[in-house]
Amino acid sequence: MKVIILSDNKPGHYKQSLGIVEKLPECQTEWLEVAFRQKWRDNLSRLFMCIFGGMPLPTSLVHTLLRWSLTSESYRALIDLQTADIILSTGSSVAAVNLLLGRLFSAKTVTCRRPSPLGVRNFDLAILPMFSWHGKRHKQNVCQTVGVPNPISPDMLNAKRKRLRQALNLHNRPRIGLLIGGADPHETITIADAEQLSEMCAAVATEMDAQILVTTSRRTPPDVAEHLASTLKNNAWCRLFIEPNTPSELKDPYQAILALSDLLIVTADSFSMVCEAASSGHPVIVLTLSDENVRKPKRYTVYQYMEQHAIVNRCGLDGLKQEIVDGLTSREPSTPLQDTETAVHAIRCLMENG
Repeated sequence: MKVIILSDNKPGHYKQSLGIVEKLPECQTEWLEVAFRQKWRDNLSRLFMCIFGGMPLPTSLVHTLLRWSLTSESYRALIDLQTADIILSTGSSVAAVNLLLGRLFSAKTVTCRRPSPLGVRNFDLAILPMFSWHGKRHKQNVCQTVGVPNPISPDMLNAKRKRLRQALNLHNRPRIGLLIGGADPHETITIADAEQLSEMCAAVATEMDAQILVTTSRRTPPDVAEHLASTLKNNAWCRLFIEPNTPSELKDPYQAILALSDLLIVTADSFSMVCEAASSGHPVIVLTLSDENVRKPKRYTVYQYMEQHAIVNRCGLDGLKQEIVDGLTSREPSTPLQDTETAVHAIRCLMENG
């Protein structure tokens, strides 16, 4: 079985597709980065497939649309493929190309997330997180997950943990992973938040003899990233401070933090990072930084579900220290998300049923 994975070069989308194909070892996979000539051509392609995606399209028209919308390099790479059984993509910008290639190769089309404005009706399978479940009626082509698929699992992290501890010469102390996101229309981390977070890290590291492992993201505001680096990075208890696009001796420093940590703290703005942390099997604290009186985005309905099912805990900065103590001393096992396994099962069923 051959799977073509379409990439829009966004790490969060890439990881969703990667998580799925890593659990399909029987498949031959090929990754293709999709690039458009201009953004408006991407938008028109989506609009065209939104209107005509459910109708038969001549092969010559499919080639014309792909040639017109994509860069010459992307188009040549696509037509060189010749065959495929599944077209897999994550995100809206590659969804129209997914449907067109499905027609070209007579392949099954699978999308992660609900692509705009196409929707999911013309895909053979749509893998949708809880906040994208629309209506009470279950659709035959929809696989419902709590969060989003990703490459993280307890078994994978446990296999890395011992090797990383030896490589980094880490002593047997509690380790706390701090995953910092960035800004979105609903919430962002500020300098004041960063100052309070730095003070809390220092206090917990001293009082609990703990080690702190930190990563910022591409979306972290520069002034916040600089403040955290200046206050945390050079302390003996801060054993890892990972900044995006900065060289590291570790092959995958982000996964190293997930593997080494006994507890993970993730800022609530990054749904994909929360899902990855919640798939780890470690205790997870979702750190909310938004005003409690502000209307919450849809992802908060998922966080509430995760909290009710003992997958994560939520708190603000004021309650974070106590949540850390509780998380590190609790003997209750965490319940990891298994969204990737759910998605893989749906894809196998799709192929078995023809």
